[in-house]
Amino acid sequence: MRKETGRRQPKRRAEDGFLRPGRFWAVFISMVLLLSVGAILPGGQASAAGSVSSIEAAKLKSISRLYFSLRDDKQQLYTLYIFAGDEQRRVTAEDEVWAGASLGDVIYTGSYRAALVKNGQKTGKVQAVNLNYRALNATRNDSFRLPGDRTRPDLLFLSEAESSNVNSIAGFIVAGGVLHSLDFASENGTPLGKKTYAAPESAMRGLSGGRIQTRVYDNAAARYWFDTYKLNLQGLKLKHVDDAYRAAQTWPTGQGAHAFLDSVKSFAVKRTLPDQPKIRIGMTERQVRAVLGSPKAIENWEWGAYFGYDSFWIGFDAYEENGRIPTGSKTAELTTFLDAGTFLRLSQVREWLGRPTDEYENADEGGYILMYRSGSSMLTFSYEDEYSPIYSFSIY
Repeated sequence: MRKETGRRQPKRRAEDGFLRPGRFWAVFISMVLLLSVGAILPGGQASAAGSVSSIEAAKLKSISRLYFSLRDDKQQLYTLYIFAGDEQRRVTAEDEVWAGASLGDVIYTGSYRAALVKNGQKTGKVQAVNLNYRALNATRNDSFRLPGDRTRPDLLFLSEAESSNVNSIAGFIVAGGVLHSLDFASENGTPLGKKTYAAPESAMRGLSGGRIQTRVYDNAAARYWFDTYKLNLQGLKLKHVDDAYRAAQTWPTGQGAHAFLDSVKSFAVKRTLPDQPKIRIGMTERQVRAVLGSPKAIENWEWGAYFGYDSFWIGFDAYEENGRIPTGSKTAELTTFLDAGTFLRLSQVREWLGRPTDEYENADEGGYILMYRSGSSMLTFSYEDEYSPIYSFSIY
């Protein structure tokens, strides 16, 4: 858990989110407040409706609290300025200290707006998009630009503290010379709102294929959530495409829960064992031994005998007697127990595999079962309760 007091961060460079120092704000406010009533700022132009639509770049630089260099979908360079006509400043007192502000932090609040200046031009256009941004801790300045690549433009994330380990972040992008807000969506397209959550520091990284990945610490489980989103530029969406739940804060490599569960599902449809695809439902005891060798354990469970091989168990449709399984017995169940490193949440299974066929209490062994049927095959997941991770899955 991060400390909630006493943290200081260096100011960032202009391209990473320049934080303007304090100045004579009385002069500034007296001019900028007129935006809301349709007057024209010095160096500004009015739209047909009477509100300011453009402001000189030099004026924007002098009145803005933050600015960022951003490349749009055509790799055109812009400078984005963020300003407020009703901005107020305060310094955090002892009775105001919380996760989002340490003693002495400078906090600015206001109805912040944005303006874009195209590279080489002297006038910026005020943007219509709602930033939904009201408070800025100038001492920390957690908002940031995520550089783009060949698959996506630069992204801007305006960040505000929610707790000691979580910031809410809202995403923005420049396309067609206009600043747009981004929506977050689930794998099936269900809207998740304009904001998501990430750690206050080192919260995000870019991946190939137009993807980004966020990181946030879960205090309750002492683990880290990693969520992967893919940009849909045409739909202005960041779609959730994968996640992982790890003990270490280092960025994960390899497959996440989505790819893992898709793989498990494909083995279930073929009715084969994921770790040993040569083992399938319907094999005899002799055939299993020919592939895997002698089991480390032989046990009778409720519905038949089982061969135990490290993390997986092979179930048969008959019981063991005197150390032997009757001739002609066939495999009927393939169960894999997950190790501590594979921390799989119930919510992850539901998101990536969809609505289960059935869900019920396991009266015989305790805990609960989540079931998915596909033709003649069946895949089940076992867990202790809704807050506990999946500890095994079985293929029938």
